[in-house]
Amino acid sequence: MNRFYFVGLSVAVVAFLTANGLLMFGEKSILPKSVYVSEYEQAYTGTYTIDLFKEALTAPQETVEIYVQDHEALQQWTVQEGDSVTAGSELAVLNEAETADQRSVWETQKTALEGQRNEVQSSLTSLQQAKAAQGGVVSRDASNNSQITNEDEDVIDFDVNVSVGVAVPQDGSYDAGIAQAEQELASIETQLAVLEAQLSQSLSNPSLISPVDGVVSKINRETEPLSIEIYSNEKIFLSYVLEDEWPLVQASDPVNIQGEGIEGIAKGTVQSVSEMPAEESKWLEAYHQLEPHEQNNPLAYYEIRIAVNLPIESKFPFGSNVNTAITLETAEDAVALRTPWLFDYDGEVGKTHTLNIDGRPKTVPVTAEFEKGAKAVLAEGPEAGTIVIHEEKLEHFVAPPKVFMPFPTRQPDFEVAKNTYWRAYVEYLLAR
Repeated sequence: MNRFYFVGLSVAVVAFLTANGLLMFGEKSILPKSVYVSEYEQAYTGTYTIDLFKEALTAPQETVEIYVQDHEALQQWTVQEGDSVTAGSELAVLNEAETADQRSVWETQKTALEGQRNEVQSSLTSLQQAKAAQGGVVSRDASNNSQITNEDEDVIDFDVNVSVGVAVPQDGSYDAGIAQAEQELASIETQLAVLEAQLSQSLSNPSLISPVDGVVSKINRETEPLSIEIYSNEKIFLSYVLEDEWPLVQASDPVNIQGEGIEGIAKGTVQSVSEMPAEESKWLEAYHQLEPHEQNNPLAYYEIRIAVNLPIESKFPFGSNVNTAITLETAEDAVALRTPWLFDYDGEVGKTHTLNIDGRPKTVPVTAEFEKGAKAVLAEGPEAGTIVIHEEKLEHFVAPPKVFMPFPTRQPDFEVAKNTYWRAYVEYLLAR
């Protein structure tokens, strides 16, 4: 009897102590308690960026093409590929007998280009007004006809080599459309300058002249219409983005540029991002070699053009390779926290714990602007100087417990210790 009594009593005592222990020290206990936290740090601000790294090629800012209608109109080319030319210098001598017909072609081209310039200028004005008013989609297109009938009812073929379509997506920025329209307008103005330069030539001594300073890149001597291509002296950097990268890059994004012939890091800006797949060219072929990708869709390469903000003093050739870092996201004076220190975090919003002035944890909501490596860069969250703590148990307490933490440690500087004279150590020990 006594044995059963003592066993029962022991079970009752153990149950009583266990229940009281759970009530006193359990996570849902309302009794004050302390929790040891080993991981903590003081929040500080910094500048964080997300960069897209790309190989790029040095290319001309402008490529000017000048056409001669047929072999009879041309007497002799006076330049070769690779020759440097200046605005107004002679490129070819024309046959005087054929000059009238050639001038007729140039005048027709000029009329067509002036009409297209008006269309693009109208599109640009509409885009600028829509941007100011934050209106809807603005889209203007002008056809690029390759035939026109002159005043003598003759049908003339020519190559204007310009596109004037401008479109802005419903949810996109008007900046891209404005940049595209401005680029097309500049192209038309360049071609008009070419034609006006040719039409200003004397009928008695006709010649083909360069409208720009640059380098002769190619001469078509065989197939009609004959042509000469000139690279402008001003350089840009040409690269390509893939289908999944295209939505991330926008005109006016800042770029850091490094390469042979460039001192330090040159600052640049994305000038344009093409909406059309890149056509096969020597530039795209070189890019495939420099930065090969396994791409299921061979069309999904889109040209981007990068301009330097300030002229680069050193000279480097067309086609040279540079490395670029396109800044896609920037957060200045932002706090970044390690993502494991966030709870209830879905990649955008979550919570973290900070240390209150009374030594207890406080739950603070956070909003992430983007993630950089293993850290979330915050748009909203703890202020700079706040102590942020990490302990998973803190999420389960009903009432915030007292927190105690280890003292901060400071690692000795090995270089300082190695270069300190031995007498300093002796004096320190004796002083103690």
